[in-house]
Amino acid sequence: MRNQELRVRCQGRNLGFKPIVFATFCLLYPSAPLAQNPNVDEYVTGMTAWGIVGAGPSCPPIVWFVEPETPAAKAGIQPGDRLLAVDGHHGIDAAQAHPLLHTKDSKPVTLELEGEHGAYTVTVGRVKVSTLLARDGWKVGPDGNTYAEDATDAEMKRVAAIKEPSASDRVFNHYYPKNVELYYPGFEALVLQDRHQIVVWAMEDGGPARKTGLHYGDVIVSVDGVNPLGKSVPELEALLSSPVPKAMTLVISRDGVTKTFTFDLIKAADLMRLNKKRVYEGKIIPLVIPDAYLHCVDPKR
Repeated sequence: MRNQELRVRCQGRNLGFKPIVFATFCLLYPSAPLAQNPNVDEYVTGMTAWGIVGAGPSCPPIVWFVEPETPAAKAGIQPGDRLLAVDGHHGIDAAQAHPLLHTKDSKPVTLELEGEHGAYTVTVGRVKVSTLLARDGWKVGPDGNTYAEDATDAEMKRVAAIKEPSASDRVFNHYYPKNVELYYPGFEALVLQDRHQIVVWAMEDGGPARKTGLHYGDVIVSVDGVNPLGKSVPELEALLSSPVPKAMTLVISRDGVTKTFTFDLIKAADLMRLNKKRVYEGKIIPLVIPDAYLHCVDPKR
């Protein structure tokens, strides 16, 4: 994703997985992304909201995910509810709401929302980011980004040093194949020209790659016995996807250790629905956005 594009950035590691428990906001905006990392000592409500920086009252932040057994879930907040105010602050956009929801203390927050049955107000407790990350198999590394709970110090240091390439060197740019009827492993792949490597990136929650134990930064050695090096991005997309259901065998190298994973591919459209996403005018947006709010994602707005 580059300047002048509309882009989605989620609080936390910008790797494309579902912004589950630790994320407070996903921000959509037409310029450079905000540099944000999760802090293990911060408190959140357990919900993820989607919003647009600089949006007006017609485009309030919208609740995207509510994680089970969190303060937000216990307060009855539902995906699709619109966030109207935080602690009495009305008409705020996602960027303004973020510091009110992602705090250093555990003090409850009062939220005004509008849902299927009208407007309502709830007081919501908070929970530590680290607690929710650990529950879903993640941890915060020394650089402030999130990693698999079994990632080693050497692995985290190596992955943190990866410079994300331009869109032209990304397989499944925006984390899904353009044809969402294809079956694929559920991850993005980066072509690192400076390292002569192709690495696993942006694993989607619920996908076979995440479930089988792949990590961000794993170097792909072979796909069904085929060496991917030297192939173009379209060739890599074809190698890493299939028009029909199939099992894939992926050999990777992780800090000098070779590992083999075999898993069934998943249809991209099914994984997209699982992660509550959909395609609108070529962009991936939250599934919960009602038609009346689609003008909010219009690049011409």
